[in-house]
Amino acid sequence: MRRRAGGCLRLPPVDCDDDDVSVYVSDKAAFVEVVVFTLGWLVISVLCVYGASKCGYWLVYRQRITLAGRWVVVTGCDSGIGRAVVDRLLRHQCRVIACCRSELACSELRENGVAAALQIDLTKSDEILSGVSEILEVSDGRLWGVVHCAGIVKPGFIDYLPSSYYRDVMEVNFFAVVDLTRRLLPALRESRGRCVMVSSVDGLVSLPGNAPYDASKFALEAFADALRVELSFWKIFVSVVNPSTLRTSMSESFFELHRNAWHAMESEDPGGEWRRHWPLGWLEKFIAKNTENLRRIAEDPVVAVRDIEHALSSRHPKLRYLSGTLAKTFFYMLWVAPESVSAKIKRMTIQPPPLRKS
Repeated sequence: MRRRAGGCLRLPPVDCDDDDVSVYVSDKAAFVEVVVFTLGWLVISVLCVYGASKCGYWLVYRQRITLAGRWVVVTGCDSGIGRAVVDRLLRHQCRVIACCRSELACSELRENGVAAALQIDLTKSDEILSGVSEILEVSDGRLWGVVHCAGIVKPGFIDYLPSSYYRDVMEVNFFAVVDLTRRLLPALRESRGRCVMVSSVDGLVSLPGNAPYDASKFALEAFADALRVELSFWKIFVSVVNPSTLRTSMSESFFELHRNAWHAMESEDPGGEWRRHWPLGWLEKFIAKNTENLRRIAEDPVVAVRDIEHALSSRHPKLRYLSGTLAKTFFYMLWVAPESVSAKIKRMTIQPPPLRKS
């Protein structure tokens, strides 16, 4: 070994036979071949597993039970998803007991062919009790399923949401479901039937500007989880349906309903600090901008109706149905994403943002 000027070392040349080079090249080629072969089999294995799962889904989840002649209770039948579910079940010659708020809706549904239509105020326990008695009498206790579609929404940002809004929404969206379900459990045990609860993507991801509704749906999710496990001893299936934004009368008026909350808080606290951050001018812009956005993303309610039908008629119903494209993509991503990421995305949905000046 020789030292060159500048302190660098000069290594002596290394003799290398052609045989050594060929061995090195052949070993490298063999390694690459093994890697390619392994990756190929890995891809094939993944595709086989995916194909087998799809076949399993087809074989298991597509097995149906006939709904003809079966008794099913559906709430919230005045309009929206509830009315659409009734129409779908009638096509299957199902014996539907429809629960409505208005007598007009009851009359219309009787003309459409439901077995019974009951006018019930779900916020009153005595009316739920009398309704249950009539349900059991009409069906002779042979109840196959109950579908909870009834729900109300009272949106607004927390600064200008009266406390009464939370109680009103919880009464219909949560406590009524608990009360009605509990009273119908003996009949469901007898038939080993189905309980289907229409929640929302808001029951998975709480969105700004809708805290009372979101809180009620989170409570409904917890109730469904507990009920599902407890009723599993009697082989009763409990399914939750989580629709994204659908084209219903409730969603179409959603942003307009912010006015009700704003004016209610104006009467309750007219000089409150909240008005500096959420002034009336801001509210008008917020409603105009977001109403148009909502119309663009709203989907046909049939996506939820099909899932409810599957939950009632499948031999192996799912525990949860994400109904709609946005439910399966955008809201699923928010659901599983880190909370810090989800919070930043949700923050961007408040457009225009509130006024932050003091």
